[in-house]
Amino acid sequence: MDTTFQNIFYLVMAGGILFFGVFILRVVLKLAWKLIRAALVIASLLLIAGYFLGFLDIILR
Repeated sequence: MDTTFQNIFYLVMAGGILFFGVFILRVVLKLAWKLIRAALVIASLLLIAGYFLGFLDIILR
């Protein structure tokens, strides 16, 4: 393969990776946000249940 064609091939591949990387990043961020949101809901439920069941001693003024 000629050097010029090889460089063009590398540029096309890099452009494709950057183009599809944007869509992959959007999917990954949506999944991460869903997991973080679920973890926060579970943590808040455990905190509330622990307070009302007496496992946690939180002083509310």
